[in-house]
Amino acid sequence: MNYFYLRIPLFFLLLTVGFLPSQAKPITLAKPEVLLTGWNARCLTHADLNGDGLVDLVYFNLDKSYLEILYRAKKGVLPQNVRPVRKNRWEPVLEDSKYQTERIFITGSITDITIGDLNSDDSPDIITASPEDGVSIYFRENNATWSDALEIETDKIRPYSKSLQVINRHKRNDLYIFSESGLEHISFVNGQPQYPASLYREGDKRAYGIELIDLNGDKILDWMYLVPGDDYSLKVRLGQTEGFGPELSFDIALASFPTLFSDSSAKRSQKFCSIDSLSREAVVFSFSFERKESSAKPFEVISYDIFSTSNKDSCWTTGDFNNDGISELVSASPENGEVLLLDSNRDGFSGIVDSSPSLRGISQLSSIKQGGKTKLLVLSAEEEVLGISEYRKGNGFSFPSMIKVGGVPVAAVPSVTGKQKNDKILVLSEEDSDFILKTFESSENDSGYEVKNQFKVEELRREPSSLFTCDLNGDSLEDLLILSSREAPVILLADKQGGWKSFAQESVVRKSFMKGVEVENLSKLSSPNSQKDQLLVAGEGFVRVIAWEADELRVLEQFNSKDQSGELTTPINIDWEGKGAHEIFAFHEDGYWERLYTEKNEASMANRWEGSFLVPNEVATFHVSGGARMLALGDSGLQVISLKNSQKLSLEVEARHLTDLPKIRHHGIECGDFNNDGVTDLVCLDGKKNLLEFLKFDKETQSWESTLHFEVFEKNLHYQGKKGGLYEPREGLVVDLNGDELDDLVFLVHDRLLLYKQIDYSGK
Repeated sequence: MNYFYLRIPLFFLLLTVGFLPSQAKPITLAKPEVLLTGWNARCLTHADLNGDGLVDLVYFNLDKSYLEILYRAKKGVLPQNVRPVRKNRWEPVLEDSKYQTERIFITGSITDITIGDLNSDDSPDIITASPEDGVSIYFRENNATWSDALEIETDKIRPYSKSLQVINRHKRNDLYIFSESGLEHISFVNGQPQYPASLYREGDKRAYGIELIDLNGDKILDWMYLVPGDDYSLKVRLGQTEGFGPELSFDIALASFPTLFSDSSAKRSQKFCSIDSLSREAVVFSFSFERKESSAKPFEVISYDIFSTSNKDSCWTTGDFNNDGISELVSASPENGEVLLLDSNRDGFSGIVDSSPSLRGISQLSSIKQGGKTKLLVLSAEEEVLGISEYRKGNGFSFPSMIKVGGVPVAAVPSVTGKQKNDKILVLSEEDSDFILKTFESSENDSGYEVKNQFKVEELRREPSSLFTCDLNGDSLEDLLILSSREAPVILLADKQGGWKSFAQESVVRKSFMKGVEVENLSKLSSPNSQKDQLLVAGEGFVRVIAWEADELRVLEQFNSKDQSGELTTPINIDWEGKGAHEIFAFHEDGYWERLYTEKNEASMANRWEGSFLVPNEVATFHVSGGARMLALGDSGLQVISLKNSQKLSLEVEARHLTDLPKIRHHGIECGDFNNDGVTDLVCLDGKKNLLEFLKFDKETQSWESTLHFEVFEKNLHYQGKKGGLYEPREGLVVDLNGDELDDLVFLVHDRLLLYKQIDYSGK
């Protein structure tokens, strides 16, 4: 297998000078230096490790389980331990790179390596990430040796590269780790990690990559990452004073993690380059910070990934738990035995998640008033427990204090009726195969809850799914619907004495239209012309309005979907601007929101709202400055849908280039000045064709043009049965190897490193 020795300018310049404009400089790379590495070398990175002003290389040799450090020798100096040339091979390899080697033996596999000074001794340290062994730090000691590994407490590392980053904050270096829980931030004092780490959750298991950089010029780090396979794969979270804001998605699908584009003209924004995963074009893009209104989409979606794993049985509630005058959202992570508080501000949610230990298998959450404070009502179907938690600033929610139900609690909901002083909880419990509805009221001294009334629900034949309160008959008392996935709901009307009466047992609407209705198919519709609550019930192809009229349940109105073959869920009535103009929405099983009714005359606004939506399990409204927001809770997180375009960060694609080379589909990209003309060039990689293509920007045409391409090696299928990886070259670096202030190239190919040094155009 013969590796391509690019002899420039000895022959390449002679071949190309006639075809290049007179002012253009050709790519001037010397023939590659070669080092043997092993077939499973990976995680290539670089730094000046010994302080001699030259760049050293580090990689992981999986076959032999060690980190190999390559110290660059100064010009004219022969390293002490250069490995000999092995000529007894079918293909002799001349290792002619002047590097002194050092090894750190480790166990397990490594998926990422980064370098930074974490103990503030002005010496670089090596940090590794392993899906099996977590994060380890090797400190550079005074005698130029390496310490034993310091293991960092963290969640399981995602099996992707680029999961580590060292950032200077407050005159010290901090470590950021992208684990399966999200982005973990660990600070260091005297070389010791400080726990607990700050955690910023990210719920998509496919997401990968850390790029912490100030995108919007506010001197606060922002977080950029990728979700492969998504048409909106590029994600950004803008940094805040504490933590990061919600997830912003951009309409671009990338095949490679964005590389910072070196451009002195980028004064207002950072530029990046990447490969489009659909077209395989080289793309240069930046971010714009001017607010842009778009008529194409009348809405904006902001995503908050608040779960570390999928939570299909998740539930939520809102309330002012920290007593700051603004409601927060609390959700349960049933599998992890915790509750998650998503903090909020005047404009919406801040993106900061505070987790607290709680019951496992939480099936219901509600906010409840007790003693003038908003507390959290928690019901665990798994542990058969009902309890109340109080939020303590800086310490999260307390572990639930138990309420003695006198049976197995099945469902519970708070209820505050009219001007009654005492808070109430309606609890449905199972006792000796009977279902008993109990009304609990808080005691006068707020020492606990006492049973004030109980009612045997004769109609229930199997365990219900949830309770739903509303004022059906307009008497200012909260009535109750007991929902079941297979049965018609049990409807109970409340009386002023605190008792209950079964209602509409023989109603056709209840027994047919509402049979099997669940909470995700049901919502409350308050009518301005009536004191009664009406019900929005979603089904296949429609949403119906149901009300109590003349001692009977009646269908007042029906709103049909344009596609009546699909199931509708989570109907909601929302007044976007707070001006009394109500609209009715529902989620279609094909993945879009449909506006079924509006009081506005907006013929230009599409009724079908398409985008990258979560499938909602629950939906509600949230009122902030500027109007209402729709909250949709899905399996992995929360989406906030607003009518106005409030996104301050927009994506600007500045240039695209599609190669005209036949059968070439690039998968990777690097950038640098490869001809020393002061202008950034691109080098694109097609690892399946083993090809590099160099692109130069033409200022006259304002486009990218191909200036050079070559295969890194000539294929030989008889090369000891070795064929390499899926992509070869599989990794690359742009770095000044020898301190001449010129960009050089380093590639991992098969079992060796290829180092292409740039030659000064003057021929020096």
